[in-house]
Amino acid sequence: MNRIRFMNNIKWYVAVVLIVLILAGGLAYGAVVEAGTHSAISGLKNSVLSYFNPSSGTVAGVGDSSVTIQLNNESTSRKGMRFDVFRKGAPFHHPITGELIGYSEDNIGTIEVMQEASADGEYDGKIIKGDIKAGDTVRITSSKIKLAFFQDRKADWALSEAFFQSLKESGRFELLESYVSDYEPDVLTGKAGELGAGAVLMFSTPIRDQRMFLNVKLYWSDNATMLMELEDVVSQSTVERLKTEDEFISSSLTNLDPWASYRIEDGILIAMGDVDNNGTKELVISDGQDIRIYTLKEELQEVWMIKGKAEEQHLSIDILDMNKNGMDEIFVTSLVNGDTSSAEISDSIQPLNKKRSKLRSYIIEYGPSGYRKISASMPYFFRVIGNTLLMQKFASGKIFSGEVYEGEWKDGSYIPAKPVKLPVEANIYGFTFIDWRNNGESGLITFDDDGYLTFYDHMGHSVWKSKKSFGKFDLSFRESTQSISKPVRKWSVRGRLITVKTKRGQEVLVVRRVPFASKVPGLGITGAEVYSLWWDGNEMDSNLVLSEVSGSITDYWVDKGKLFLIAKGSIISFVKNAATGELEKGGMLYYFNFDLK
Repeated sequence: MNRIRFMNNIKWYVAVVLIVLILAGGLAYGAVVEAGTHSAISGLKNSVLSYFNPSSGTVAGVGDSSVTIQLNNESTSRKGMRFDVFRKGAPFHHPITGELIGYSEDNIGTIEVMQEASADGEYDGKIIKGDIKAGDTVRITSSKIKLAFFQDRKADWALSEAFFQSLKESGRFELLESYVSDYEPDVLTGKAGELGAGAVLMFSTPIRDQRMFLNVKLYWSDNATMLMELEDVVSQSTVERLKTEDEFISSSLTNLDPWASYRIEDGILIAMGDVDNNGTKELVISDGQDIRIYTLKEELQEVWMIKGKAEEQHLSIDILDMNKNGMDEIFVTSLVNGDTSSAEISDSIQPLNKKRSKLRSYIIEYGPSGYRKISASMPYFFRVIGNTLLMQKFASGKIFSGEVYEGEWKDGSYIPAKPVKLPVEANIYGFTFIDWRNNGESGLITFDDDGYLTFYDHMGHSVWKSKKSFGKFDLSFRESTQSISKPVRKWSVRGRLITVKTKRGQEVLVVRRVPFASKVPGLGITGAEVYSLWWDGNEMDSNLVLSEVSGSITDYWVDKGKLFLIAKGSIISFVKNAATGELEKGGMLYYFNFDLK
């Protein structure tokens, strides 16, 4: 595979100088970072761990509903901790010699400690359940504790992720996540019970007196009783540093040559994730039928190819670890049109066969024998936004007219669960949620079929529409009808919009297709510009991030400070081969690296 590097020295040095100036202006941190920036997160993590410290002892005495326990020398407890209670059960012997090996243990109840500390290891408690007797054994297991983790939707994402990872890396918990309608204790504990979790953790980042706090509440799942509430102020430098680790630097680096570009076999769709659980993200690229998986280190290397069927047309690919097994699944929206002549994406409109057109989407996952379909022939359009899988059912003649749902992994299946409220003009493709100032007021911005953008605020009101189109989309379908007034229906698979983090909060990254020359039918030779949009409350600020990107851009992906663009061809290759009538096949992958801090 040939790799092409664009290293125009003058442009490169200008770009670096611009980045240095931007960083000096406040997008990055100084050389000195205050000590203990993780102290709030670490302190809360250790406090949570202290309630699940493996301990053991015996029941020293029992009252009507009270109990006294004596812990072993190295065991400690604190108020609110719960111990399982065990009693000696039946003996078990060696099957041949008959020698006594030991006794089984029966789990006969639960007790809760009612005092914070003890000098001699003796603690008073109450009986939660069971017929407890003196001499019974009390124990907090050293195995992983199932803990249901919930976060307020207004919580600072970077802090929440850092806290979640700190708990995960402790190795003490099996963290379980699920959607809840609200954060009332009975709702949280009810969902935790469904997940099989014994305890619930609720994380939030309230702001009071212009300071941000980390707030953690712990509940027991059986009775919604709060075990503890801890809160600590977090320094502004901690917040900023964590955000910068994920932030896409939205800077005006126009006319910047790619960090690198690669000629690929073919490609129109792209996604990125750790699809084989090796700790490194792979690039997943579809040409509309076949899927190729690449690693990108020093060079772009194809490591796997998943052969598709001639009659299928991929409309989208996305990546997400929905089943929480450590490997990202590949979600492929695939239309079987029954007409192989229309199985290529171009600027022309494809006919949709009403009788034979079917959606046969599928999900791919890596396993011991390689990549395989773990779910197939699904009649749904897929799209992943953030950490949420969206699903919309297909019906010929009513494409994109059904309700959009949040997908859920349940009992080994991917199913539509909670409906997503969208404006009438929106469908599953070409929109994203956006909280411009990270203040909990999440709006929505969407394309229409002609490439115009509309922004809806958190109340669902349309407050802005772009004056110019960002370009029509590569793939559209038409279907003949019996209507005299509207003999043809048309649908477009709208382009991707991605929400990125910047110094101002959240912004939307959008690609605008720009014609460089007269289009050749079926080729669609264009260039592209990349914009970052931000709503200031009254006007939409449009910031040109990249210009003069060559080729017809069909999809793109953002990973922290890295931008990947898929192009069907470039104006250079078109001009080079137009005279001979031979148009170069294949595609290009452009890689722009803004993560130059």
